[in-house]
Amino acid sequence: MHVKNLSIVNFRNFSSKLYTFEDRTMITGVNGSGKTSIIEAIYYLTNFKSFRTSNDKKLIKIGEDSFIINLEGERGGEDFVLGIMYKDTKKLLSINGNRVSKLINGFGFFVSVIFSTYDKLLSDRVALYRRKFVDRLISTIDNEYFENLIQYHSILKRRNFILKEEGDKRLLETYSVQLSERSLYLYERRLEFITYFEDVLNQLYEKVFERKGLVKVKYFSSKDGGDFKDIPLLEKFKTNFSFEKQKKRTMFGPHLDDILITVESIPVSDFGSEGEKTLLGITLKIAELNLIYENIGEYPVVLIDDAFSELDRIKTNKLLEIFESYPQVIITFPKKWENLENYKIIDLDREKR
Repeated sequence: MHVKNLSIVNFRNFSSKLYTFEDRTMITGVNGSGKTSIIEAIYYLTNFKSFRTSNDKKLIKIGEDSFIINLEGERGGEDFVLGIMYKDTKKLLSINGNRVSKLINGFGFFVSVIFSTYDKLLSDRVALYRRKFVDRLISTIDNEYFENLIQYHSILKRRNFILKEEGDKRLLETYSVQLSERSLYLYERRLEFITYFEDVLNQLYEKVFERKGLVKVKYFSSKDGGDFKDIPLLEKFKTNFSFEKQKKRTMFGPHLDDILITVESIPVSDFGSEGEKTLLGITLKIAELNLIYENIGEYPVVLIDDAFSELDRIKTNKLLEIFESYPQVIITFPKKWENLENYKIIDLDREKR
């Protein structure tokens, strides 16, 4: 996969801009110059959301009512044009000029993976970041998982409303059955993912950290209080009705599970320095790149935004060597990085002169 040209209109602080990319492109500029916004626009068009905010309205240039992103690229040896317009809370997607009726039908058409300062949150004590990471990754390579995930959260929202408002108990039972059914495929694919992902992480850990370390990945099930057991979620709902009624929300299911990662039996949340947490987060994302390649036969576009700010120069150069093996890398730096002589430079400071 390859990004050739990117056109952005009324996105963030940009009124109208066109950028051209090569296999290696470095975007430089002082803070606030718009480096991250360019990376964000590519990510948005490939994931239909930002990696910086969940509020799409914040992406619209002040004073405007919509934004448009168009991308010319190459996928599977064929050129394409991908476009999206956001207006009035609606996202309108097109591929080669043809309107895509549902966003879900375009998900996975063109894939990018972002490396950013948020990566160290994967080593955080909060399960949400790891759960989102796993859900997004599996969804990229498995449309059925993506569909089940969307349906699961839709039913979950309705079930929580019934619990909160003490609504129709028969309707609650219906939602419980539907939620249990949708959860089966999510559990199945997540457990498969854990097994494979652990192998990939162990291969990468020594390469990135330059030291040996046994990495273990374990699935923590909220419905089982730890190790996953083949107990239907519906049974858990039935035996804990009073508890959920008291809490006024769904207390068990895939939406509350966690992925526990340890290195030499030490939880990643207890990892040493911020730099080490950043490095482990980057290792997880490199594993994501490799897993996507093994499932779809192409590497995603690599987007790197200020991901190395907490690493020293030696570690940064080591990672840049690793990224040299991927077909396309687009990276941001405050100023030109001396070791990247083969990179095309987009200098945003020079644009403003």
